[in-house]
Amino acid sequence: MRKYLHIIGLTAILLIFQAGTALAAQTVHTVKAGDTLWDIANKYGVSVSSLQQNNRLSSDQLQIGMKLIVNSTTAARSQSSSPAADTNTVYTVRSGDNLWTIASNFNTTVEQLMSLNNLSSDRLNVGDRLYVKAVPRPAATTPTPSRAVYPKPVTPPPAPAVTEQQDSNPGSTGDEAEIDLGTRICQFGAKYLGTPYRYGGSSPGGFDCSGFVGYVYKQHGYNLPRVAADIYGVGVAVDKANLRPGDLLFFKGRGTSYINHVGIYVSDNKFIHSSSPRSGGVIYSYLNSSYYSQTYIGARRVLPE
Repeated sequence: MRKYLHIIGLTAILLIFQAGTALAAQTVHTVKAGDTLWDIANKYGVSVSSLQQNNRLSSDQLQIGMKLIVNSTTAARSQSSSPAADTNTVYTVRSGDNLWTIASNFNTTVEQLMSLNNLSSDRLNVGDRLYVKAVPRPAATTPTPSRAVYPKPVTPPPAPAVTEQQDSNPGSTGDEAEIDLGTRICQFGAKYLGTPYRYGGSSPGGFDCSGFVGYVYKQHGYNLPRVAADIYGVGVAVDKANLRPGDLLFFKGRGTSYINHVGIYVSDNKFIHSSSPRSGGVIYSYLNSSYYSQTYIGARRVLPE
């Protein structure tokens, strides 16, 4: 009998020890005003999914005073050697941002941003917070491309010198010269029909929408800002009824709060743009189509009057 009592006592001690160890292996966080799962996960170096799983949460809704169990092993490791604390910066997404501009500003790549933040797509929302790996910029004699490289508004280059052929035609006007330049820009852009869409691309190897517009205009002496939302601040507004070849068209995609697409008007409601990987890259589309008529924001004229 005494032997059985001894075994029972040892078992009870073992259970108490295991319970104490389990409690010691957990950190309890009390939710305060303003806390989010992302904030708490970031603080303790754990994932949002692990917090939801440990606390049987079916959503990201929190209540003040709620107590959340945090795995202290991961938390302790994060407190001593968290990459977020030592080598990364947290950046809050603002209106007009995209992964390419953020990567450019922090001297990293879109792929690194997506990997660091476990992103499955390039879709961003204003207010999102991203880990950004801070990499020292190498010394350079020319500035790294960024929004600051292209001050607004862009000053158009001088009008082309009048040729002998134009001199012999006294009826030639500045408006005709502008239309001719716009048509040349459209014809030049048409050389790249079928070029694949590439996020962040600004060369014939692959274009995104603003990369295509910027490349085409640069070949004709115009340096435009890098993203569609910034290009919208260049030039003068043009009424839809007065569009000319070479005018820039701007769109705000469904579900977005900022301008995120730009193309070049050709004629008869047709425009050329780098659409998307699914649509075939650089293509012609029509302004009066269902999608583009609903997402159209306005037009700007960069070419001289």
